[in-house]
Amino acid sequence: MPRIVLPVGALLLAFGLWLGLLGLREARAGDSFDLLRWELATVANKALFAIASPLRDDPHSQDALERYFALDDRYGDEARGLENAVEAVIEGRVDAAIREAGLSFPVPLPGALQVWPPVDIEIARAPRVLVTSPRAEILRVDDRLLRTDLTLRERDAIEREAEVRDSSISVLAIPTGGVATYPAIVRASASYRSLVAIAAHEWVHHYLAFYPLGRAIFNDPDALTINETVASIAGDELGAMVVARHGDPAPPRPPAAAPTIDRSEVLRDLHTEVDALLAEGRIEEAERRMEEVRQELEDHGIRIRRINQAYFAFYGTYASRDDAIHPLGGQLIEVRERAGSLARFLELVRGVTTAADVEELLGRLRGGGRS
Repeated sequence: MPRIVLPVGALLLAFGLWLGLLGLREARAGDSFDLLRWELATVANKALFAIASPLRDDPHSQDALERYFALDDRYGDEARGLENAVEAVIEGRVDAAIREAGLSFPVPLPGALQVWPPVDIEIARAPRVLVTSPRAEILRVDDRLLRTDLTLRERDAIEREAEVRDSSISVLAIPTGGVATYPAIVRASASYRSLVAIAAHEWVHHYLAFYPLGRAIFNDPDALTINETVASIAGDELGAMVVARHGDPAPPRPPAAAPTIDRSEVLRDLHTEVDALLAEGRIEEAERRMEEVRQELEDHGIRIRRINQAYFAFYGTYASRDDAIHPLGGQLIEVRERAGSLARFLELVRGVTTAADVEELLGRLRGGGRS
C-alpha cells in the first residue's frame, strides 16, 4: 500500500497545481471555449481515474448506468461521481458495435487497437457554437466555440454585438450535442439513446480525419455537409446497434404531448422560402418571415429561441435531418442503402470531398458498377 499512496499523492499535488494554471488560462479566455485547457484537464482527470482505480470501489457498470440515467440533475455531485464509470461502459459498447460492423482500420493493428482511433468520450457540459452566416445567403462561414457557463443574456449580447459590428452577417449561439475533440465531448443531459448515438457520431468524425473527407472540411462547405451527414447516418446506426444489444437503462418517461404541427415540414418550407427571397436580394423580408414562422411554431408549443440565416446554415449541414433540404442528405442516405453494409458505406464515402464526387459515386452504384 505505501508504494501506491506516495505516487498517487504526488500526482494529486501535481494535478492541483495544473488546475491552478489552467484556471488562470480560463480567466483570460473571454467568451470562447478554451480547447487546450479542456484537453489538458480532461486527459489529467482520465489518467488519475485510471491510476486510482485500485483504491476505489466503483459501482458495477449496469448499476452505474441505471443510477446515472435515473438522475434529474446530470451536473450534480452524484452524477459526477458516476461519470467515469458510465463513460467506460459506453466507450466499450460503442467499440463493440464498431467491431461488429466491421469498421476496421486499413493497417493491421493489435487486438486492443483494432478500433482506431479508440473510442474516447468525456461526458460534460457541451459548449455552444457561435455560427456565422452572411445575411445575403445561407452559408456556414465561421464557427467559434463558446464557454459552457454563459448565461442566456450573455449569449444574446454576443450575438447582438457581432451583428452590430458587422451588419452584413447573421450569427447564432447554438447548443451542441457533442464536439469532436479527443476525447469527444458528449452532452451530459442527453438521453441514453442520444448519448450513445452522439458518442458514435463523434467517433466517426475521428475516423474520417484519417481520410480525404475528414481533411476536406476546411476547404469546401459541401465537404463539411458530407462529413456531418455521414457521421449522423453512421452514428445513428451504431447507436441503434448498442441499444438493440444492451437495451436502455433509463427509466421510462411519461409520453410527451403530440405536437399540433409538423415542425420538420414547417422548417423545410421556411428554408426553401428564405433561400428564394435571399436569391432575389429581399433580405429584410426573409428575416421577417423567419421571425413570423418562429412565433407560429411557438404558438404550437415548439420553442426555438431565434431563427435566422445562421440557424439554417448550421442545421443545414446535417443533411439527413428531417428538416433539412440539402440534396446531399437524400443522396448519402441512398448511398448507405446501396452500399449494403455500414463498413462498405464508410469505405465508399471516406474518399469523397465534393458534392460532385457524391453524385458520381451514386451514379456508379445505381448503374450496378463497382466503386
